Amino acid sequence: MLKQYVVNAAKVPWKSSETEGLTFQCQVLLEGDDGGPEALRFRFDPTSAVYAHMHLTSQFQLLIAGGMDMPRGQMNLRPISIHYTDHNTPYGPFSCAPEHDMLVLHPKSGGLISMAHRDARRKINLKARLLVAHLEDQHWCSLDDKPGSRIQSLIPADMGPEALALELPAGAEMPTAPAAYGRYEVVIAGSVICGDEELGAASFRYVQGDEAPAPLRAGPQGARVALLSFDADALEGGLTGEGIAVTAAQAMARAI
Repeated sequence: MLKQYVVNAAKVPWKSSETEGLTFQCQVLLEGDDGGPEALRFRFDPTSAVYAHMHLTSQFQLLIAGGMDMPRGQMNLRPISIHYTDHNTPYGPFSCAPEHDMLVLHPKSGGLISMAHRDARRKINLKARLLVAHLEDQHWCSLDDKPGSRIQSLIPADMGPEALALELPAGAEMPTAPAAYGRYEVVIAGSVICGDEELGAASFRYVQGDEAPAPLRAGPQGARVALLSFDADALEGGLTGEGIAVTAAQAMARAI
């Protein structure tokens, strides 16, 4: 069975909010209240320290503008960058540069919990993966069976989760495959046609199941798309209604 969610970011309202004194703009793109994926878009005001925290599910962050600097200068993210964590993986604090804009993409509701919370520290996933990748112009490869199309591996599939970038000329169809644990197909630039709707930058389709979805088609200006696939860690964690999951759900509700 194939599950599919399609979100046109241009149609979702923005709202102003704050968490722990940090101010930002937010779009709630998918709420995850049906047991499906949760997707948020954040534009943090420039800040030197977004507090260390974790989510209770696996996560892709896709930085599409501005910058994020992680602790000790080890991970300096600039557009276009991808930051992946398994469930219950702490990260931060991190700083945000002007014009910050990122998508936070979960396979299900993950909540938010500060690492200042003592119970949260006892629930850290000690075997967790934290992966970072950057889109680089020199790393594109041609797709032999699709003239004018290019592909770039950002996080290879043998790491578990996978991240690819595709560049398609106008009218070209995107290669497609099943996504057993869920995949976000995010428009980075240009647009894609999904059914009878044209999806622009920061819009996406989420698919999950053992069937390949219908291919997306590049719009009149072509398209650049990030394909972000979860692995079995997507089945772990989440908001169980018990313990720190209650705290994490309440914190996310207050923030957004």
